[in-house]
Amino acid sequence: MKRSTGSFALAFLLAGVLGAQTSGRRGGPPPGLLEQGKGGLSSACLDALGLSDAQKTAISQLHSDLGAAVQPLFVERRGFHDQIDAALQAATPDPTAIGRLVISDHAIGEQIRTEHQRFQTRFEAVLSPDQLTNFKALHKNGVCAERAKHSH
Repeated sequence: MKRSTGSFALAFLLAGVLGAQTSGRRGGPPPGLLEQGKGGLSSACLDALGLSDAQKTAISQLHSDLGAAVQPLFVERRGFHDQIDAALQAATPDPTAIGRLVISDHAIGEQIRTEHQRFQTRFEAVLSPDQLTNFKALHKNGVCAERAKHSH
């Protein structure tokens, strides 16, 4: 009896971790993250930077590259979430199997985070030194902050 109580407690804990990770999303990008041409940056932010047409084109391409990189990861992540949900609905959830799924899901989240960091680095490289200074100040003041903080 002690082992099944421990297994149930672990399954319950993992369900809470998964719930915190998904924040109500079902495998898609967070709202606003991949809006056309923004890569998660607000219009106010991009407008305040005074981007040239060439910079706008480059940033649009970066956005497209980000979308192409993360979309399959979101699909894969949705699959893990579905498997975890199904495993938690079992009469006797297997905490080891659920734990493996949660760890795999977390690894996909880290890949998504890496792609966002890559976008950020490339985005900043497109900016002139003055624009980069302005961007950092706007980011600090919340104008250029990500729309939705999320965990992976």
